[in-house]
Amino acid sequence: MFRRCPNCGGPLQEFRELKDSEKTIVRQQKKEFPPEAYVRCTREGCRRFQRKLRWDDGGNFPE
Repeated sequence: MFRRCPNCGGPLQEFRELKDSEKTIVRQQKKEFPPEAYVRCTREGCRRFQRKLRWDDGGNFPE
């Protein structure tokens, strides 16, 4: 799926479902929605995750 990524800017970026290890981090940062509601940007170097239905509700994975 392609979505807007505020970290990358420019054209739409490809996002993928979260891996199990990433879901743990999202659970700690975002408590109002389950981790299954989020996807991750696949562009190299980008650490962005965001809700499937709202690009402005997201965050970044730690380095």
